[in-house]
Amino acid sequence: MDSYSLGYANIALVKYWGKKSKNPVLPYNPNISLRLDKLLSKTKIEKSISDEDEFYINDEKQSKDEVEKIINFISKFTPKEREKICIKSYNTVPTAAGLSSSSSGTMALVLACNKYFNLNKTTSELIEISKEGSGSSCRSFYKLASWLEDGSVEELSCDLNLAMMVLVVNEERKKISSRVAMERCVQTSSTFNSWIKKAKDDFNLMKKALNNNDFKQIGEIAESNALAMHDTTRTSTPSFSFLTEESYRAMEIVKELRKNGYNCYFTMDAGPNVKVLYLKENQEKIYKEISKLWKKKIILCME
Repeated sequence: MDSYSLGYANIALVKYWGKKSKNPVLPYNPNISLRLDKLLSKTKIEKSISDEDEFYINDEKQSKDEVEKIINFISKFTPKEREKICIKSYNTVPTAAGLSSSSSGTMALVLACNKYFNLNKTTSELIEISKEGSGSSCRSFYKLASWLEDGSVEELSCDLNLAMMVLVVNEERKKISSRVAMERCVQTSSTFNSWIKKAKDDFNLMKKALNNNDFKQIGEIAESNALAMHDTTRTSTPSFSFLTEESYRAMEIVKELRKNGYNCYFTMDAGPNVKVLYLKENQEKIYKEISKLWKKKIILCME
């Protein structure tokens, strides 16, 4: 039981933003993601040496509220009669900073439970379980994945060697969680309906671009889709934004590189950090150029 289970972050090329249903968890629009193999969580479960369930992230003991939240989740699919456990999780992904830590953490936890409790669940069953902890975590089981409106998850393929790096604006916990922000946008954003229509169109265009190995089209759709998603925060009540002046500066850097012949595009999830999409064979030269312009932290996301 000493071995860790690994869960991976994923970043959507066509965003998931809004739950059509919470039970079961269903997205308003079909979405597509790319898994980031170097942004991961590792989790293991041991018998607790105390008389209570325990939960640690990066060796830091979590509050009773956090323990209760995690135990409520795993109680849905683990034995009702069990000994007290200690969950130990380590993240290479900053928590709640818009870098998909919930996806990697949930995937790792579900796999760790499957191992510790000898559940013998299939990949399809584990995907269904993971949605209850983090909707987007269901996509982390595949390198390229789509999550459809009916809840099904499909593995996609593309011959391009897609890769990402993160221009880190801020690694601190967000002031508003993705879940709360998403609900506010669904309920109050004046552009939410137009966002859903665009996201559905973008999904079909992205699938075609991936099948055609058209990187220019993939990048253009990803940028446009991310900006439209973030626009729903501006038009919600009360209005808010995950993006900062530094976020916009990072986007301008990517545009400038592209104008100078470097094949790269940006996308952003529910946080200030900007992800740069490019082809793996161009990583060295893009990293070299971007480093001249972005003096803050850069994270390479692929092996």
